[in-house]
Amino acid sequence: MEIILTNETKYNLPCAKILKKIAKRVLKHEKQPTRHLSVGVFYVDSAKIQEINREYRHKDKPTDVITFRMVDNPHKLQITRKNFPLEYDEAQKSIYLGEIFICVEVAEEQSHEWGHTLNREVAELFVHGMLHILGHDHEEEAERKVMRDSEEYQNNFLNKVIKD
Repeated sequence: MEIILTNETKYNLPCAKILKKIAKRVLKHEKQPTRHLSVGVFYVDSAKIQEINREYRHKDKPTDVITFRMVDNPHKLQITRKNFPLEYDEAQKSIYLGEIFICVEVAEEQSHEWGHTLNREVAELFVHGMLHILGHDHEEEAERKVMRDSEEYQNNFLNKVIKD
């Protein structure tokens, strides 16, 4: 698993090494391989996320996280070279799963609301983004419950990994 991290903010946030640990845990829980996969993560400000939200979701306001999935996997197959030969990048020796944009300013507001640290909120948003990349959604109640259960499963692990 490779995390390609871009921090466009002034904040000292969870590094690629920490995000990689979290991503591997999410992938294992979702019964996906943890090798030969990559994800782009971008820490951005509210102006940037609002621009993305306006352009791609037609909502002209900041949001906490936006995810772009690159691998369509409606049958929940293992994301491997064998199952997704067209998505496999021979030069990189991996499949690029997608991109997660996390708005640090919104995350900071939410961390105060929830009574935990910014790093913890960013980690939770990263988990949320990973689940979207793997095909989860929360548009309908049944989907929302499955996704929420998966997020809750990660909480104890986040307590061990996120050190403030």
